[in-house]
Amino acid sequence: MATRAKTCYGPRPVGMHSTSDAARLAAVFAGLLLVASVPVALAVDASGLRSQAASLRANDDSLEARANAATLELYALEAELSEARSAVESIAARQAVVTRDRAAARKQIEVARNALHVSESRLADLVRALYEQPGQADPLAILLGAASLEEALTGLDSLSRAAGQNNRIIEQARTSRKRLEALDTRLAEREAELVQLGAAANSRARELAGAAASRESFVASLRHQQGLNAARIASIEAQARSAETQTTAISSSVAPVTTAVVDVTAAAPFAASGRTITVSSTGYALRGRTATGIHTAPGVVAVDPSVIPLGTRMTIPGYGEGIAADTGGAVHGATIDLWFPTTAQALQWGRRTVTITIR
Repeated sequence: MATRAKTCYGPRPVGMHSTSDAARLAAVFAGLLLVASVPVALAVDASGLRSQAASLRANDDSLEARANAATLELYALEAELSEARSAVESIAARQAVVTRDRAAARKQIEVARNALHVSESRLADLVRALYEQPGQADPLAILLGAASLEEALTGLDSLSRAAGQNNRIIEQARTSRKRLEALDTRLAEREAELVQLGAAANSRARELAGAAASRESFVASLRHQQGLNAARIASIEAQARSAETQTTAISSSVAPVTTAVVDVTAAAPFAASGRTITVSSTGYALRGRTATGIHTAPGVVAVDPSVIPLGTRMTIPGYGEGIAADTGGAVHGATIDLWFPTTAQALQWGRRTVTITIR
């Protein structure tokens, strides 16, 4: 520890306060209390930070596993959703075909209905002619009024063909209408079935789309949490490295003190706790570090370690509580130096003979 000069006040001149080997050995009592706790605290802090980082990594691994599982579920949902949408499109196409076929069937029904109406009208006209003009439509009148057999046969044949043609047209129209109406019924049923299938497919597609969106949002939230964890881990590890670096630096700087062994058996018998000793005391006010490494402060007392071991607490009449934390080249035997914050206070104390109590 560096040597610092301290100006003493009073009749007794005092020289330089310096650090001796004995003082270094005794300084463990004061030095360990003030310095050693710092690297210990930093080491504990670094250990706690490393523990936090490990916990976050474990949490991050769990998030990664959940995100992977959710992603696989999302892929499955998207594949199922694609199939459902394809089914919707297929049903819509089939429904369009059925709608078109039904429209065509209705047109054909309308044509057949019109043909039947025309044929029935013509047949009605022929029947009406038989009654209104029996000479022209009556087969017997045609036969008797014919000039020749050929003319009679031609007239009868014409009458028969006219009646037969009308009957066939009527029958064909009725048959077509029945067939087309049956087709229209089947197409209507198919169309209704496709409407139901389309509604179900659309509902399933919407359900799958909602599930996929929810799963995608869940995966995104997990990935976001992973990002936050990564940032926190990086920050915590940086703090831990900083704490470890400080611990190493501080431990290195206090190593000579923390490894010292104090031999208190060399202390004088009258330095035992509870005993009193009459000493010559002098005040000083210089600032700096003491032999134990601490800064000068109220209560710091310079002693001869062979008489009063460093680290000894004492009660000084007129001064108060003090601790043996420094040494001096001129402090020998039953002599002590008391630190004051100002030169005026040190001068006011001067040199006094006091009886101190060892604690």
